[in-house]
Amino acid sequence: MDKVTIVDIAIENEKGAIFTYLDIARKTKDTSGKNMFITLASEEVRHLLSLLEVKDLFSKEVHIKTLEVPKSEIEKLLPDIKAREKKKHGKSELNELDALEIALEQEKKSMEFYETHYQSVDDDSLKALLKKLYETEKAHYELIMAQIDYIKGTGFWFDIPEFSME
Repeated sequence: MDKVTIVDIAIENEKGAIFTYLDIARKTKDTSGKNMFITLASEEVRHLLSLLEVKDLFSKEVHIKTLEVPKSEIEKLLPDIKAREKKKHGKSELNELDALEIALEQEKKSMEFYETHYQSVDDDSLKALLKKLYETEKAHYELIMAQIDYIKGTGFWFDIPEFSME
């Protein structure tokens, strides 16, 4: 896959993540949950802006027509929210755990995409950006996982046991 296609897919992925997180925030009743998803969406906006800047630089170097990104590639990166929505009083709502699991799925797919491609591209500046995006998505993943562990009461906080049985 060439670098322009990778950037195009990453751009669509970030757009999807922004809309996913804002949609989840809208459907989540818990205020702190809403705020977390809005924060995640704003971070994805920063990722999108970085990728758009890179795409702009690439378009100045190489004059190519706009690429069409196959829809199937993008669909693989986006979570299925509809399957987890609950109808309540005519409104769609997500419970906190479902919302976090959707976000976790989004971050995992983004991490995998960025990790695969930062390891395979030859362009050093794109490699550095994709690696940074991978690291940021991994941090999001760990934060969301900590929230899930807390809600489920697994006794773990950021993969560290909160208590010992000894």
